[in-house]
Amino acid sequence: MIPSPALPVIVPAQRSDARAFSTYLIEHVAESGRRGVPHFAVATSLAPDEVEQSARDRWGKALDEPLWGRAWLLRSSEPRARVIGHVELRGGRVRSEGHRAVVAMGILGPHTGQGHGRRLLETAIAWARDQAGLSYLDLGVFSNNERARRLYAGMGFVPIGTREDAFRVDGAILDDVQMTLALRSPEPRATPAER
Repeated sequence: MIPSPALPVIVPAQRSDARAFSTYLIEHVAESGRRGVPHFAVATSLAPDEVEQSARDRWGKALDEPLWGRAWLLRSSEPRARVIGHVELRGGRVRSEGHRAVVAMGILGPHTGQGHGRRLLETAIAWARDQAGLSYLDLGVFSNNERARRLYAGMGFVPIGTREDAFRVDGAILDDVQMTLALRSPEPRATPAER
């Protein structure tokens, strides 16, 4: 009997993983809009050193600092395990949006459709709610990326608007659907009389 291949593992990203992450992300972005794959990236190429340094910088910031990042990497179970997917949460530009984070994720083409996206999102959502104490997760997804939109909706993300003609990549006009997930009940808002 041939043993079944082991399931890829999800591990928290460390700053020392930035180079492996950069290698994966460049390969992943190159798949966007190619060979029948819908566009999912705003860039068609990335500079490896910039991707690596940016990831290292984000992942080294405390959660109360603007532009922090926390990522989880999907690693193959091959003898030479490599990054084949990721999910990352990024904090906002200002402290007053510290109760929210933006989700970015991706998986290399040969590994999609196997439930890894759901596993990655479950990991990030649990951490955001239970460890970071965040209230909301936000994301943008291109309207032509039906598979990703179904995944996000299935995980509880709700569309809150669409930026039409948000990006133009390789001649394609891309609408950006904004979605959000409430992790806890919102704080009561002050009425005009209470302000």
